[in-house]
Amino acid sequence: MALKVHVMGNPGLPALFCVHGFASNAQIWRPLAEVLGDRFALHAVDLPGCGESPAGDDDLDAVIDELLRSAPVGAIWVGWSLGGMLALAAAARAAPRMVSGVVTVASSPKFLASTDWPAGVPQELFDAVYAGTDDVAGTLRRFAGLELKGCASGELRQQLKWLQTHAQLPAPDRSTLRAELDWLAQLDVRSVLGKLPVPVRHVLAGQDAVLPVACADAIASLTGRPGEVSVLAEAPHALSLTHAPALAQVVDALWQQLRRPTLQSRVAQAFSKAATAYEQRALLQRRLAFQLLERLPAAGATESVRTVLDLGCGTGYCLPALQQACPQARVIGLDLASGMLAQARARWGDRFEWICAPAEHMPLGDASVDLIYSSLALQWCDSFSAALAEIHRVLKPGGTVLLNTLAEGTLRELAEAWATVDDLDHVHRFPSAQALLAQVDATLWTVDWQSCADEVDHHPDIRSLANAIKGVGAHHMQSARAGLGGRRAVQAWMAAMERFRTPEGLPARYRVLSLRLTRRPD
Repeated sequence: MALKVHVMGNPGLPALFCVHGFASNAQIWRPLAEVLGDRFALHAVDLPGCGESPAGDDDLDAVIDELLRSAPVGAIWVGWSLGGMLALAAAARAAPRMVSGVVTVASSPKFLASTDWPAGVPQELFDAVYAGTDDVAGTLRRFAGLELKGCASGELRQQLKWLQTHAQLPAPDRSTLRAELDWLAQLDVRSVLGKLPVPVRHVLAGQDAVLPVACADAIASLTGRPGEVSVLAEAPHALSLTHAPALAQVVDALWQQLRRPTLQSRVAQAFSKAATAYEQRALLQRRLAFQLLERLPAAGATESVRTVLDLGCGTGYCLPALQQACPQARVIGLDLASGMLAQARARWGDRFEWICAPAEHMPLGDASVDLIYSSLALQWCDSFSAALAEIHRVLKPGGTVLLNTLAEGTLRELAEAWATVDDLDHVHRFPSAQALLAQVDATLWTVDWQSCADEVDHHPDIRSLANAIKGVGAHHMQSARAGLGGRRAVQAWMAAMERFRTPEGLPARYRVLSLRLTRRPD
């Protein structure tokens, strides 16, 4: 099943991969291409049986796979209505770096209403549309009216003529319409919202006559990220046609976000810079690492272990202990920061293997590792769930993961002191322990042990505390716009920190979530 992809604009520009909705075709994206043509190339696909794509397999999984094969690598996916659901499903399935981001347009993560999703389309309305597909021309005419209902009256006739002439011809047949309705009924991508390793934006229409307006609030509640959801108050369902400039602004903003330095790039730079003094200053980190090592499987249980990975190995101080626990194993140290690995190589040479790579994209084979150990590394990933998915991929069924990571409450006193000075993010925001645990899929993992506790280091003065944090590379800011705020702001922060002083000194708090997981058999 080869899908027709229309390239609108200069193919050398950054790519958008655009997926249309029910009873439409790729031409619905022409107005957006006219607005974005100097900045992006729109690769607009015709779904099976639509536009210039031949009818093909009605199997939903096959369609999603073919969309992934048809899309440019690294494109931002833009999906309208059904296309938005397909884009989210594809992004959840995509190989690393295949999809850069997703914009859904007048799209719901679940089309049909249910007791746990009242913001969907009523079943009786859906059934009526399905039955009406015996009259293809009538279905197309009625649906075009629904898509543009709420459109400004002076533009309605012109927009309706354009949609019917360009985005509904050649007309799909009954089997194509019914296949698309079946996909709308089958798709439920609520579980991937908030968990994709790429940024997502949802654009809803305030005058939508297809989706209930309440869908916007439902999506915001589901993701926990209301900033990802916007509503164009005057737009109808076919907003890619009627409100292309407003939609283009959302795409532009997402592109600008993708161009900014990622959390991982800032982390790699900060930890590389701290590498030479890391072991002298990272006393708490070493203590937590060796406490975690005590949770390794018993000696008899490691006899069959042949490959061990220290994920986020830093300067490699835990690798000898891992080798001692698993004497028959090949031991690999992986870290994002090249400076850390340079220190590790200088100390340990070729005794261990070394890999410089992010946790979300490890150059290791599927099911190739028996035991993964990771101490205070995963909190610096762009996406904890993506890192956990990659860990699951490289770990053998029955293999063990032993990890700890930082949770909300870490450096709490520093953040509270800064909050008295300004409203910038001077301290990285960590997710709560509950949010992290929610990302451990019980169908994939058995939780053998878990713990969440605060570890507090105390320092005699501000300089000692700041040096300890900087010395381990953990001083980078979550937001690139948040600087130290000048000498006066720093002085105000130092004064505010004094209220947290105890007889032991000024606190640097680390809330540590620790887990031992076993990968369930496939």
